[in-house]
Amino acid sequence: MGEQRDAGQLRKVEERYEGYDVFDADHEKIGSVDATYVNESNQREYIVVSGGLSSLIPGSSGSYLIPADLCTIDNNQRNIEASTTEDAVKNSPSLSSNTDLTPEYEQEVRKYYRL
Repeated sequence: MGEQRDAGQLRKVEERYEGYDVFDADHEKIGSVDATYVNESNQREYIVVSGGLSSLIPGSSGSYLIPADLCTIDNNQRNIEASTTEDAVKNSPSLSSNTDLTPEYEQEVRKYYRL
């Protein structure tokens, strides 16, 4: 039998936006795209950004989920601009290797960004 997937779970989209740099609304680099996820039930897309100064702070995961609703994607320049500040991203719910990408986590992220 095939693996059954929870329709609310986020699924990783391989290589989408791989290597793109992510900037905030002030054109300051936040980091780079680590991964892209999609919620298959409602087609909401998210990017995982990592890097920058937060990755050097002990106890900080340095990875954050940003809803694509907040982003402008420039495929020619391989850049993504988030319509928020770097501080807002750094203060958002962090993403670690043991974070389950559940509907509850997705809702927490969307609530944080007021979406």
